[in-house]
Amino acid sequence: MSAEPARHSRSALLLAAGQVRYQLLLLLRSPLAFFLTLVVPLLLLVSLNVVIPPSAALMPRGLRYAQFLTPAVCVFCLLNACYVTTITSVVLAREEQILKRLRGTPLPAWTYLAGRSGTAFLTAMASAAIIITIGVAFFHVHIVWRASGYFAAAAGLGMACFFLLGVAVTAAIAKTDTALPVAYGTVLPLAFISDVFFSAARAPHWLQDLASAFPVAPVARAMEAAFIPGTRSWPMPTSGLLVVLGWTIAAAAAIALTFRWEPGPGPGHAR
Repeated sequence: MSAEPARHSRSALLLAAGQVRYQLLLLLRSPLAFFLTLVVPLLLLVSLNVVIPPSAALMPRGLRYAQFLTPAVCVFCLLNACYVTTITSVVLAREEQILKRLRGTPLPAWTYLAGRSGTAFLTAMASAAIIITIGVAFFHVHIVWRASGYFAAAAGLGMACFFLLGVAVTAAIAKTDTALPVAYGTVLPLAFISDVFFSAARAPHWLQDLASAFPVAPVARAMEAAFIPGTRSWPMPTSGLLVVLGWTIAAAAAIALTFRWEPGPGPGHAR
């Protein structure tokens, strides 16, 4: 009797792995997804390092701008791969009735989302690795190896949170052509006030407090702190960790209640 559940578990894991492979192939065949996930962050890293003058590149505590910008752009990689691309690809699959057909197969629902998440995590990590490599090779960025575990942990929290938020948002998007504007319309304002692209250390306190209420800022500050040579302890405060976990749990609950497998005008449509 115990062997049967074990076989079902192995089969489900194999299906999830197959979904990861399938979604990766779709990503590689999609010029837009490839451009958003890999090319845009790289262009931002290079252009901002070139455009910002040396006098403006000095960050608080004497940190060079490139040393701050490299992990900051890695955060943008996570947002692109786990939030923006998830929104556009899931909405497209739903509106083309791919999700409806998948729902009618023996494929468990969680394996589809596992495949999406695995693809998002792999592409986010690959994009971040490219950004760090370029930063080290061309902009003299130094990796603080003793804090690399903190960087990886903050990135893992961010990827899980951003992916679940992306899936949750798809329930409110009825058309494919509105998916990308909604994705960037929600993420770019947060990125600009959340220490992505530029340090918000000198921003008004009310703006810093506003940013801290959303998950981008805690993740960004922790990943950026992992590239500061003086970092010797977990850089995300308890309040920031609670914000990220709170948004993650809320997104998971929203997915359970509102995720739609079929095209329709809104969350009330049949799932």
